[in-house]
Amino acid sequence: MRKADLLDELRAEIGVVSDRLNGSVSVKGLYRFVAKILYEKVSAYRYAGVYLTSGYQFREYCGAGFCSLMPVVPFGEGLLSMAAARGGVVREQTGNRVEIFVPFYRGHHLIGQLVVVGEPVHSVDEEDIALFCEIASLFETKVEECNP
Repeated sequence: MRKADLLDELRAEIGVVSDRLNGSVSVKGLYRFVAKILYEKVSAYRYAGVYLTSGYQFREYCGAGFCSLMPVVPFGEGLLSMAAARGGVVREQTGNRVEIFVPFYRGHHLIGQLVVVGEPVHSVDEEDIALFCEIASLFETKVEECNP
């Protein structure tokens, strides 16, 4: 299957689940579904997860695969904080591994970040990052709809 087709299939499956958010499936259920499907469907994604803000730290809410990040990361430390400070995507390459951090917000309030770790590094490109940004935007929309 071509990569573009696979990413379109992921968009469709995630869209179907997000459309069912009417109280029976929570936004947090959407987070879990996204992490699971990204990890299961794309072999280059060694980890997919969502870190949510809690107090003055990021906490791993859900994840699939292996990630070297700690489950709790204090604000001001690491790439999660860098992405939050920049207000946009951070892509960090270490050897043959790439880590992508995509923050999502409710208004100006940081809710959390989608984190994806890919390997080999060349397997995660701008198409993937565009998908991750779309997913973060979907999270923002659903948080707003479910918490008016």
